[in-house]
Amino acid sequence: MTFEARLAFLIFFFLCWTIVALFPWIAAALYVRGRGAAIALPLAVVAAWAAGVFVPLVGMRDVTGFFVSLVAAFLGACVGSIAGIAFARRLKATPARPADAPTDKLGS
Repeated sequence: MTFEARLAFLIFFFLCWTIVALFPWIAAALYVRGRGAAIALPLAVVAAWAAGVFVPLVGMRDVTGFFVSLVAAFLGACVGSIAGIAFARRLKATPARPADAPTDKLGS
């Protein structure tokens, strides 16, 4: 198999895993009404890639392995979406208290 064919297969697999990763991310974004969804998207995609790559590394390199890797990518994206939204909620800034009125000794 040539280098170009191997590269085409890799691009195809990563594209499939990315498309699969969008579904749990969209569901999680709708559930939280978009709060933290922007941070969760890259985490969901990377988690899907990691789960998808893990399946062939274990040894499933046939058609069944491809479909198992899609399921693993979906589950990885679920975990990544949840982790991303939880991380975004932890990053959410607490509302600042208004500053106390300055005590002006000259004017009083």
